[in-house]
Amino acid sequence: MTDYTQKLAAWLHDPAEKALILLRDREGHEHGTVARLRAQLAIAAKAFDERADWLAAAADRPQWPRDSQKKYPTMEQVVFAREPELVHPLSGQRVRLDDLRSTLSTEQIKAASQAHFEALIVEGDARQTFLNFWRFGPELARLAPELGALWQIQPADTRVPDHTIWNHVDLVSAIHTALAGDANGPDQPALLAMSFGPVQGFIAQARSTSDLWAGSHLLSSLVWEALRSVVSRIGPDSVIFPALRGVPAVDRWLIEQDEFQGGTAGMRARFKAIKAEFLHFKDDTNPLFAASLPNKFVAIVPARQAQHLAEAAVTAVRQAVQTWAESAAKRVFDAAGLPCDNIVRDQIDAQLAGFPEAAWASAVWPVPTKECFRESSAVNTAAAQIKQALDTIHPDLQTQGVFAPTIWKTLNAQLQLDGVQFWSPSTGLLYAPVFELTDRMLAAAKAAKPFAALNQEGFRCSLTGEAEWLTHDRSLLSMNRKDREQFSVWGKTRGRFGIKRGEHLGAMATLKRLWPTLFAADVGAFLGTKMQRYVISTHALALSTSMEALIHAGLNEASLSRLERLVDEGDDTTTLPARLLVGLQPLSPDLRQRAATALKKLPVGMDSRREDTKPGADQRLAQFEYDLSELLGSRPETYYALIQMDGDRMGAWLAGNDDAYKLRYRDTWHSKVQVSSADLESRTPDLKRYLEAYRPSSPGRHMAISQALNDFSTHLARHVVEDCCKGKLLYAGGDDVLALVAVDDLFDCMQLLRLAYSGTAPHPSMGLTERVLSYDERKRDSPARLMLKDGFGYLRDRDRTSGRFMTLMGHKATASMGAVVAHHSAPLGMVLRELRTAEAAAKAAGRDRYCLRVLKRGGGEVAITAPWWSVADQDKKPQTGHSTLALMKRLAEMLAGTAFSRGAIYRAQLWFEGLTDGPATPAWREQLMGSLAWQFERQKGSAELAQAIVTHICDVLKPAKPLNAINDFLVTSEFFAREARSFRLAAVMRKKESA
Repeated sequence: MTDYTQKLAAWLHDPAEKALILLRDREGHEHGTVARLRAQLAIAAKAFDERADWLAAAADRPQWPRDSQKKYPTMEQVVFAREPELVHPLSGQRVRLDDLRSTLSTEQIKAASQAHFEALIVEGDARQTFLNFWRFGPELARLAPELGALWQIQPADTRVPDHTIWNHVDLVSAIHTALAGDANGPDQPALLAMSFGPVQGFIAQARSTSDLWAGSHLLSSLVWEALRSVVSRIGPDSVIFPALRGVPAVDRWLIEQDEFQGGTAGMRARFKAIKAEFLHFKDDTNPLFAASLPNKFVAIVPARQAQHLAEAAVTAVRQAVQTWAESAAKRVFDAAGLPCDNIVRDQIDAQLAGFPEAAWASAVWPVPTKECFRESSAVNTAAAQIKQALDTIHPDLQTQGVFAPTIWKTLNAQLQLDGVQFWSPSTGLLYAPVFELTDRMLAAAKAAKPFAALNQEGFRCSLTGEAEWLTHDRSLLSMNRKDREQFSVWGKTRGRFGIKRGEHLGAMATLKRLWPTLFAADVGAFLGTKMQRYVISTHALALSTSMEALIHAGLNEASLSRLERLVDEGDDTTTLPARLLVGLQPLSPDLRQRAATALKKLPVGMDSRREDTKPGADQRLAQFEYDLSELLGSRPETYYALIQMDGDRMGAWLAGNDDAYKLRYRDTWHSKVQVSSADLESRTPDLKRYLEAYRPSSPGRHMAISQALNDFSTHLARHVVEDCCKGKLLYAGGDDVLALVAVDDLFDCMQLLRLAYSGTAPHPSMGLTERVLSYDERKRDSPARLMLKDGFGYLRDRDRTSGRFMTLMGHKATASMGAVVAHHSAPLGMVLRELRTAEAAAKAAGRDRYCLRVLKRGGGEVAITAPWWSVADQDKKPQTGHSTLALMKRLAEMLAGTAFSRGAIYRAQLWFEGLTDGPATPAWREQLMGSLAWQFERQKGSAELAQAIVTHICDVLKPAKPLNAINDFLVTSEFFAREARSFRLAAVMRKKESA
């Protein structure tokens, strides 16, 4: 059993405010707040195994001179408060801040920190106190804004300011827990990696957006069940990837386990104090509805417990899915008035046996005794063991990464500066090969999965086509659809729980279809309210474009009454994008409520009239569509968009074997240390070799990646898709995003997601300023909600009184995206296949690209595959005029909001048919540019824009067939400028002209 007093001793070995008070406090950082907290918690000094700190520090940064007679003051004495500087852990970019000394005195900082942590202590409960420290320690800035957002990302070491104090104390605590072992005595730390699946195939088995969300959310929920099994035993600090602090599902668990024990820690009140959104939102915009955990995790665990922890996690996951599936089946059978008996439970047991697929692997990270911690023999012995293990996988692995001859020679050597020990190798530097070994073994375990045939009878599940459908009477399985409809549970529950006519579902499909209902009820019970079933249809999303135009045209009593007459009292409501409903805020509370209800009923009302088979239905539908078009001012939008984004080369980022994704040791040093060490470097060849060496992967690096992906998926992706745009986030787990977006917001949503992923500021030419700066369109002068710069991000809370400072992936990290625009009635399975094809096309074209495909209902397709932007060689930032999406948006704006006729595009297409496509020679380009400019001017367009389009496609995209690429560019832009979806583009154009 984990000793949480020892965990507290390890976590409190450094004060949270260390960077802000270092070399400014007479008490010294080890004798101030942490000493008083240890005394208050009755923690003896011997409770802390110093090897945990030594190993964590050695893995993440160099050692420093410690000779009392020959210190190097300029290298040691970085007064962070005077010269605050952060180094991005993945890109190496530097952020220099203003002098902090005048902001708060040392005593004020210490007093605030002391009071903060004392308030988190639960008397007599070390476990709950530790959980409070772990979760709320970084939140002081939100409770005391005068400390600023810097509190959340303070560096652990001011000389190497590339990893936070929170990462360091978490790591030390996790290693300490592993070293402490169990009742059998001390142990060694090990990396445990676990993976669950299948992923793509499971999610793709969807006939509705509800199924699509349910598949994503189910997988994320199952991963949390596995993680909960681990963190309940050894603490959340043990998980390296993904980062768990701030994940809504984890926060909910913290509240539930506290309230199960009587609520002594007051977890719910603490989360309310920091304005946790998952406690405030009473509908499907609640963050708990977002799937935000990837299907893989890595944790530091006691080596002897690795197998037990892994097996317990697998058991927990499979028990959870079994329980959920039985609950889903019981709901359906109870609604039909049929027994959910042993026949049904046997079917569920058989169909869910071995689900989900699970694989795990672990490898020991060796730690010598204190006496020989830095002895070369101990390091070499440990290295030899790891090399031997790597050799069993592939011989080349033992000469790669850290073990590459030149790197190993540099890092596995004593380095002295004028007789003072500077660098002494330890097994801390072996973290990278241990991670490599674990990852390779996990891949092998996944590849060697066993297969057991499933004996099924009769007709198959409508959704999966694999398992038989659930029934209380097995004789029904062999009946044809018409006959069994009358007797089966599925015929009796048609129209409920999202069950469609003719559907007969197996165990997994039943769980997926009922998951929105089950989860909404579960969240409602947690919040003490009634939650609506989570459903957003492609039709509702498509209509949101037209609804927004109606709202901005000015909803009043007259227009609202016309809208209410279109829908029936008995029509169900559906979920709408949160961004859409923001436009209703200026209305009175009564009008706002009526408008929201009518808008939510509109998509359902349209669908019910189209499905009506009663006499006169065609006439009623025609009248409905005519009245709606009159109200909207145009035909309602019928297209929507799906986005799928994936971070590029994430395996390489984590493995750290590619020099392009690594930093040299010198790149991570504070500028002052770099300058002060220049003389030493010039006369010490060994130091120069060390500084030129690339740092191997470390826990700090992995924690930085983990935290960056967590902040992106948990906070930024949802903010971009649902707050900045009219969209619904279906999945955001790490670097993966799956989202529904209204077509008129597609350009902006695509670019914002890509910028947010790397933390890159948008260029003014992208036209994203309004979306980034203002969430509430009535408050044009309000401060920015989202700021991105140099790999960092700052997201203000909705009331803008505080916010969250985030370290994102940085400019070296890239992402590829597929986007598909489709008619709302197109089969979702087909659209998903096209989406995966689009993403694959973006990857195949060279990564860091997108592929946008428009699937027209009448047949035909147009596609654009392009890099996100052309970048400068030095800063890797978007440059003006070089974003294909921004240029496409500019053309669409002119077509939608000016006298520029769309006829120019049609005439250009006809003209292109008579030309030969081929290499863009200067003469060919000149002729094409002149002719297209003449065509644009003839239709009251811009000749300069025509020239910019030809130049951009020929010089930036450089396609083999430029004429075909220009044609696709023009046709795609014209599609987005059509009447039903051009409201926002026209509004933006009018705003530009008025400015």
